[in-house]
Amino acid sequence: MTKVRAHFKTASVHTTLLITVVITSLPFYWAAQTSIKFTRDTIRSEPTLWGFDITADPYRKFWFVDKDQNMWQIGLFFLILIAIISFLLVVRRRFETTWPFTLAVTGALWASLIVFPLLFEMNREFDFFVNSITVTIMTVVISISIGLLAGYGLARYSGISGAMILILALGFRALPRTAFVLPYFIVAKELGILDSRLVIVLALVAINQPFTIWMLRSFFMEIPREIEEAAMVDGATRLQAFRMVVIPMMWPGIIATSLFTMLLAYNEFLFVRVLAVTEWTLPVAISALAGGDSAVSVTEAAATSVSITLPIVIVVITFQKHLVKGLGAGAIKG
Repeated sequence: MTKVRAHFKTASVHTTLLITVVITSLPFYWAAQTSIKFTRDTIRSEPTLWGFDITADPYRKFWFVDKDQNMWQIGLFFLILIAIISFLLVVRRRFETTWPFTLAVTGALWASLIVFPLLFEMNREFDFFVNSITVTIMTVVISISIGLLAGYGLARYSGISGAMILILALGFRALPRTAFVLPYFIVAKELGILDSRLVIVLALVAINQPFTIWMLRSFFMEIPREIEEAAMVDGATRLQAFRMVVIPMMWPGIIATSLFTMLLAYNEFLFVRVLAVTEWTLPVAISALAGGDSAVSVTEAAATSVSITLPIVIVVITFQKHLVKGLGAGAIKG
């Protein structure tokens, strides 16, 4: 009887998870299949979810100035890029540390963003995509750098003042974002940095920094002080112990926090829409396309939605092991 209950419980959990996955995946599936449809299929009175003719025209029209751009040339470009990254993955074992590999992959990706518009004449939406990538990376790097130092200090030396800082940070994060839009707009206008990537990054760092500090502090709390003290007994300074002992143990937490910060920055709409007039990111560009009345606007908006989602999906899949470790270490529990 106990085994029957256990199997029934397991089956119930799996069924619930399967239903949840199907329901949450339907919007993305709808966007994906809409992005590869012909116009005639999008204006039918009875929409079809499968069994339709496939085309790459929505992607071609959205991304490229030349509406007749040969897709095989683009495929060849990405095939070469994938081959380079695969080669780096193969030779990664030869590196004694991981930072040369990370630097090489980052360099290859940035080089592709620079070379791609030189080979193909791109629409303005490619600039919006580059803005999204640039703003997201800068926000994550700055937020994690500040959050590591602040989280470590609040985890190791938290007294009454530390508790007050955490409470104030939490209260700041709990305020609605509309409360910060006008002050940031006025300050940016006075400083002459309105409609720039810099003001967007500064605003996103300020808004997301409390979240980053709280998450990283929870990871630091999981690391025993005795490990640092043992390193200091062996002759390391506190900074060396922090850099060479604590940080390597923090990698799952750093990656998990970086992924959450990346999602918050990558999907930001309100601040980008208010603080930027021309330097938009893709979420704002999607909103402009979604306002169209023609079927072409719908297919192009769907193609944009898929294009902006794929980088996030790839990053999450790549670091899913570290993400699971980070969540299991109690990052959300705080």
